[in-house]
Amino acid sequence: MLTHRLLTHDKIVELLPHINTDQNLLFYSYITQRKEKAKYCCQFVNNQITAVLAYFSELSFPAFSFFGVEEQNTFFPELIAFTRDAIKLDENAVCGTILCESELELFRSFGLIKGNPQRFLNMQHQDASKLLESNIVEKISENEYSEVIDFLHRGGMKFFTRSELESCPFLGIKEGKDFIAVGGYHFYDSQLVELGNIVTRLDCRGRGLAKHITSALTHLGKKRSPDVYLGVLADNLPAVHLYESLGYQTIMELSIVEFTLFSTHITCNSNWLTSGA
Repeated sequence: MLTHRLLTHDKIVELLPHINTDQNLLFYSYITQRKEKAKYCCQFVNNQITAVLAYFSELSFPAFSFFGVEEQNTFFPELIAFTRDAIKLDENAVCGTILCESELELFRSFGLIKGNPQRFLNMQHQDASKLLESNIVEKISENEYSEVIDFLHRGGMKFFTRSELESCPFLGIKEGKDFIAVGGYHFYDSQLVELGNIVTRLDCRGRGLAKHITSALTHLGKKRSPDVYLGVLADNLPAVHLYESLGYQTIMELSIVEFTLFSTHITCNSNWLTSGA
């Protein structure tokens, strides 16, 4: 029997032993880092969970993470239809997620992908000997939050949320009274650390500031967790080379995609869909 339910975090956390963090870092973060604010749309076949679409509403776009527990037994159109009904997004909403190649083909086969996916590298830090020791990086204080938020927004950081600044340490480099480089974390706890929101002011690029920020963030992250990650667009070769020079290695190639929950390829009998606590 095919059923669907919105699960609470205390139920979805039972999936943790089945998650490979290198391959499913985004979904892992939804369970461990965004657990209080995510919604988990789950599919069951004969009461066994087969797939999950997790939803997070705090970004500037509807953000999702997909995890196929038993992909061969997943009824994907039905899961999408249930998620559409449970989340109640506008039919014109453009959603975002990060997918591996097989997941990308699954979404594409049902006409959900919009635009061209962007190749994305998931990198993990491997060699501490390559990090810089920097004396020009300083911790950002609470009274500088508004300035940093404006700086990051001007830098185009679409994945930044204010809660990251409030719950994670952020570092910066100043010239006079003005920030010229800033960096922080998407996730920062003993389970995993993921660097993010690293921006250098346009007129100050080429001076090695990002190398200092990334080194300081990595040093600090290693004190919190042995597993320190970051993500970067594959075609941003200067950034990729910078991270490699600091001891990061690519562990997974993925795709950042935009997609819709509404597709003419997906027509489901609503009688197949059930919901429950």
